[in-house]
Amino acid sequence: MIDPNKVLITIEKAILAFKNTPGRSGRVLRLASASEVIVVGDLHGRVDHLKKAFTLADLKANPKRTLIVQELIHGTTTHADGSDNSHLVLDMVASLKCQFPNQIHYLLGNHELSQVTNRQISKNNIDLNQLFDQGVAFAYPSAVAQIMAAYKSLISVIPAMILLPNQVCISHSLPDKTKLESFDPKKLELVPEHESDLFPGGNVHSLVWGRDTSLENAENFLNKVHCKWLVTGHIPCNHGFDYTNSKQIILDAHFDNAAGYCRLPADQEITGEVFLKSGGLL
Repeated sequence: MIDPNKVLITIEKAILAFKNTPGRSGRVLRLASASEVIVVGDLHGRVDHLKKAFTLADLKANPKRTLIVQELIHGTTTHADGSDNSHLVLDMVASLKCQFPNQIHYLLGNHELSQVTNRQISKNNIDLNQLFDQGVAFAYPSAVAQIMAAYKSLISVIPAMILLPNQVCISHSLPDKTKLESFDPKKLELVPEHESDLFPGGNVHSLVWGRDTSLENAENFLNKVHCKWLVTGHIPCNHGFDYTNSKQIILDAHFDNAAGYCRLPADQEITGEVFLKSGGLL
């Protein structure tokens, strides 16, 4: 049994590390010192794939390399009672953030947002929030409320958008066409953020829930954030990654044999050829 007090201490340290990450402004993180980024697709509880990504990144030997992970929770792996054990990936990322505070970044996804705002999200008629709660209760029966509060505090400080100096935007998704006109990137930098931005119609909600991957929508979004290239997750990809248009790669890392990532330079201009060859499998 994992000691919940140790988990709480780790999460508290991770929260401070996220708050103090250089380049952070509200929900926006501008990476200035990295020379290379590795972005992993939606993990959804896959501890094994996180370990592979961490091994691939080899951060200790590459201090200028950054690893970006997203959508950690609501998976298919379970505890003995059948509850969701995806919180273990959240615990692991918190620990890694403490060890590599400027090299590990956790990107907000729609599942995290639904969990902390208590808005129902389901799959196959199963309430994923409830299953996650049950998993935390199974793992930490003596400190459920404290652990859940710590998770909520952690998710409240992770970025929703990461911007590289070479005009690459990394976000879990992008607003749909109907939401893009009212989307204001500057609002993402507000501290404290408006609670309404976390619910339907709000800035953060629109950013992590959109599914319009047309070239027109991607280009309009990129123009708003002053970027040329877009790296996202959110949409399932049976092959691990997919270029749905010439400006956007979608990543997914929760399938057994197709855990996708992309690797891009962060300190030099990116050509279309480089971008379209950036995807790979763990």
